[in-house]
Amino acid sequence: MRKHIIWILIIFLVILGSFGIIRSVRSNNSKGRGEARIPTVRAVRVIKGEIEDRISCVGNITGQEMVTLMSKIPGKIDSFLVREGDKVKKDDVLALIDRDVEGMKYKKASIKSPIDGMVIKKFLDEGSQVEPSVSPMMRVPVIMVANIDRVKVLVNVSEKYLGRLKEGAEVEVKVDAYPDEVFLGEITRVAPLVDLATRTSEVEVKVPNKNYRLKPGMFARANLILEKKENALIVPIKAVLSENSRKFVFIVNSSTAHKKKVETGIYQKDFVEIIEGLSVGEDVIIEGNYGLKDGANVLIETKGNAQ
Repeated sequence: MRKHIIWILIIFLVILGSFGIIRSVRSNNSKGRGEARIPTVRAVRVIKGEIEDRISCVGNITGQEMVTLMSKIPGKIDSFLVREGDKVKKDDVLALIDRDVEGMKYKKASIKSPIDGMVIKKFLDEGSQVEPSVSPMMRVPVIMVANIDRVKVLVNVSEKYLGRLKEGAEVEVKVDAYPDEVFLGEITRVAPLVDLATRTSEVEVKVPNKNYRLKPGMFARANLILEKKENALIVPIKAVLSENSRKFVFIVNSSTAHKKKVETGIYQKDFVEIIEGLSVGEDVIIEGNYGLKDGANVLIETKGNAQ
């Protein structure tokens, strides 16, 4: 009987302790729900700087002038007087053609350069037969001369950008042969015709070619600068959020986040121009802004300039 009473007391104490633990957990959970967690954010300072609106195009490099020469008479190539890579002047003799008519002697005919430039390709070897043809498709080229003091890059640009292109505008050109280098050129011509199939126009860019490093036939990437602003308000793109087609940012003032509507302008890589809604020196949130509420308290992890 005595043992039975002791077991009853033990069971009672266990049950009583369990109720105490449950109440403690509920109390702690209730406190946790009552204390809102303050989000941590990263912010940068709005600054003024340079930003550019540009489009990227691809094209091929050609010489400023390129001439493919053919023989005007039938015969065979007696000799070349130049090698590929040689510089030539206008009217320099490049090759001699032997008319090679049995039983007759003729003065050897010459092929002359019509321009100042460089020999960039010989299509035939000495001793090769040449035969003029009325049809251009049947003519056999002998030698090519090009002026590559400046080279041309021909790119096709969508018609929607044509109104913003200006002759003389700066262009940045890159080629695979020099991946870390930018060659500066300018727009020299915008074709007056829009291709009906592609809705593009051909744009000619000329680039100074010091040391002849840019060679005809190279593949080029060209960045055409449509607009440049040197004193624009700039923030990182990730600072700008959208809601119902409206753009806004969060700024931080005294550890409080404030939602501000903004109007954007030029986008360039990771940055965007702010036309309206912000001022220089304001701190704009770039991380932790998704889901943030206007007027929320925040902890600022780091702060720096936009660039």
